[in-house]
Amino acid sequence: MLRSNQTVALTLALVAVATFVTPAKALQNGLARTPPMGWNSWYTAHCGVTEKVVLQNAKALVETGMARLGYRYVNVDGCWEAPRRDTRGRLHADRERFPHGMADLGRAIHALGLRYGIYTSAGPTICSHDLPGSQGHYRRDMKTFARWGVDYVKVDWCGVPHGTDPRQVYSAVERAAARSGRRMLVTVSTPGVKKPWRWAAAYGNTWRIGADADGTWHGVMAALDLDAPLFKFAGPGGWNDPDILQVGDRELTRAEERAHFSLWSMLAAPLLAGYDLDAMAGASRSVLENAGVIAVDQDRLGRQGRRVRRRHHVETWVRTLSRRATAVLLLNRSARSRDAKVSLASIPGLPQAPAYVARELWTGDTVALGPAGVLRARLARHGVAIWRIRPG
Repeated sequence: MLRSNQTVALTLALVAVATFVTPAKALQNGLARTPPMGWNSWYTAHCGVTEKVVLQNAKALVETGMARLGYRYVNVDGCWEAPRRDTRGRLHADRERFPHGMADLGRAIHALGLRYGIYTSAGPTICSHDLPGSQGHYRRDMKTFARWGVDYVKVDWCGVPHGTDPRQVYSAVERAAARSGRRMLVTVSTPGVKKPWRWAAAYGNTWRIGADADGTWHGVMAALDLDAPLFKFAGPGGWNDPDILQVGDRELTRAEERAHFSLWSMLAAPLLAGYDLDAMAGASRSVLENAGVIAVDQDRLGRQGRRVRRRHHVETWVRTLSRRATAVLLLNRSARSRDAKVSLASIPGLPQAPAYVARELWTGDTVALGPAGVLRARLARHGVAIWRIRPG
């Protein structure tokens, strides 16, 4: 059985290597060489977002030390907009909720050493609300955002006329951003419309591959399964985005939060905290602050991890890292605890060496192993173990 499993693993590895490619015609703006990290306002406040909420969470990134770990973007999602454009056709803030305006907000975020993100829609209105989108105003709006000091623009896919080709729309968005006078990371935020992983790299630095997460374990697993076969489309400058992190939503268990965060790091996904950092339980925030798991996500080689084995509800995921390191993750998808193991000989792409050092990134336990060694873990219900392995 072991020999059979090794054969399957090696076959999967060869297929993965043969099919791994950098996205064709990738956007060359020098941004997002590793997946972007930060905080997004949507799940915290939805359409009740305010200047106060945004600045509180921006300050929390700094005060908790999360900014030092890489969480630098502060992204204002939908509903910051006034109901109508100004007399010159420009977007401007809802003055009740953003009394100092969006340019001042950007200056305050930058003063904290952070980067400023904003939201718009490719259609005439934003999603689910009668507030202005950017259709017909891409050039004007991108110049407005640049004037406000914006570093990151999320461009949603709402209100667009049926049959519109998203490639034409986001091509126009990208040209407008490139000519705005400021380098801005662009997110192609279609919910998987027209398989954006196949075309969006030419127009954005990240692309949403599916619908919004629903905050449940089922939703996290659905996003994971959608992203699993897309590894060949991701790389430095362009990333699959399975949605904002659900850690801290008070729905996932602690084991599920660790699994979710570990899996997003194996996927080389953007790590955008989605919930109020001040109100978040310390145990949940500690998940977001695991430096070892973050390092896997931010590895400079930029290769998305791959699922290489499934057996008895336990999955094995492998990600090739820089400096001859390898990340290996075991995921328990069953509803009860399980003992699981993985032999080093079955790990595709593991560099040959006479000995290895493996560190489990949640417990910190470190072991030295020979080439025939085996990693073992007791996995909680919906839990993971994740190791960083390097030649010893």
